[in-house]
Amino acid sequence: MARTRHVAVASLALAATALLAGCGGAKTDHLTADDGPTATGNGITPVKLAAHKGHNVEIKVTNTAKDKQHGFSIDDFGVKDVIDQGKTTTVKFKASKAGTYTVYCQLHPTHGKSELTVS
Repeated sequence: MARTRHVAVASLALAATALLAGCGGAKTDHLTADDGPTATGNGITPVKLAAHKGHNVEIKVTNTAKDKQHGFSIDDFGVKDVIDQGKTTTVKFKASKAGTYTVYCQLHPTHGKSELTVS
């Protein structure tokens, strides 16, 4: 009887551990950025973005221009999007490596850039 109880308790503990391990899942960093006219010209704001290594990243990007498309690229994470004027899109990727990465408009290379720091 005592052995059966120990096996039942051990089985319950093992099941609970497996169940809890699946609950955490990958964490997601939610960021926002604008791409378009700024006080000093055109560019991406904010100029500094931050995410955590190993997290999924979702950046809600709004093209604030009224007259043209803008791009949103982060080469190291395979992000390259085009956003129509006045529209918003969400770019998604995994922040798989630490470092500082350039965020830029691939359609207008002279526009102001931003940085994404993954730590």
